[in-house]
Amino acid sequence: MAKKAKHPPVTIHYHGHSNVEVHSGDQVLQIDPFYTSNPLADIKADQVNPTYILLTHAHSDHVEDAAAISLRTRAPIVACYEIAMYFAKQGCPVKAMNHGGGAAFPFGHVNLTLAFHTSSFADGTYGGQPAGLIIQTGGVTIYHAGDTALFSDMKLIGKLWPIDLACLPIGDGYTMGPEHAIKAAEMLRARQVLPIHYNTFPEIVQDGAAFARQLKKRTGIKGLPLESGESCTL
Repeated sequence: MAKKAKHPPVTIHYHGHSNVEVHSGDQVLQIDPFYTSNPLADIKADQVNPTYILLTHAHSDHVEDAAAISLRTRAPIVACYEIAMYFAKQGCPVKAMNHGGGAAFPFGHVNLTLAFHTSSFADGTYGGQPAGLIIQTGGVTIYHAGDTALFSDMKLIGKLWPIDLACLPIGDGYTMGPEHAIKAAEMLRARQVLPIHYNTFPEIVQDGAAFARQLKKRTGIKGLPLESGESCTL
């Protein structure tokens, strides 16, 4: 039997809200960079140096610092076509994708999945359809759901990919709340869950630790309620 290839550990750095950094070998993936107006951010946008920037949708609390970081570091922005073209007009290197499609990168592979939300830029420009991200890197699979409601195809996503970490919104109001996120984790058959998109603003305050306890009790899945500035290794 062939031995499974060994990879360096993949480290997840959480910066509050939906702002997640993935470190895989010499590759750094910045997902939904939101630093400048993020009251939970532990660092500033000019302190991150990604090799790629991945975006789920166009709302400012997910793309606020994308252009500045990309122009400074020349990290390509990976997103749906409309978002990619918006940033290309600003001089950013981009890689356009769309739902159901996948692409290979030096760090591994990315697929865009469905997400049920809305997507527009702060200036009113249409931001295409929101997406989730399936990221395969360093021998692990990460699902960043972006902003989304619970939807039944999460069960199919869990069948198509062995999800080592699911980053799921729990804030309620604009996205899933804790109850639906627990159901999502179960449908995805995720090994671990990082709760995101909560406690940034008064209307999305939730107890991440309580969510993790209920997740474990009801599904057996481990929750990772990281505080901004904390990390975990997969």
